[in-house]
Amino acid sequence: MNQDLFSSPEFQKLHPVKKQIIQELASTNQNMSPEMMLTKVMAINKELSKRSLNFTKEESALLIRIMKQNMSAADRQKVDLLMGLLNR
Repeated sequence: MNQDLFSSPEFQKLHPVKKQIIQELASTNQNMSPEMMLTKVMAINKELSKRSLNFTKEESALLIRIMKQNMSAADRQKVDLLMGLLNR
C-alpha cells in the first residue's frame, strides 16, 4: 500500500469516516479483482448514504487509485474501462 496517498493533501481533507473506510479498504485490498472492487465500492457508497455522506468525484478517484495499487496491469485496465463506462 502506498503511504504517499495517505499523506496527500486530498486524503487529509477527507471526513474522518471516509478516511477510516478508505484505510480499512486499502488494508483488505490484496488480490481484489475489478469485479470485487466494483461490488465493494457500491457497498461503501450504500453505507455512506445511510450516514448522509457520499464521495465526491475527486474522493471517488482517490478511492479507486488506492484500490488499483495492488492490481495487475490487466486488472487496472479493466477498472479504467469500467470507470469509463460508469462516468458516461
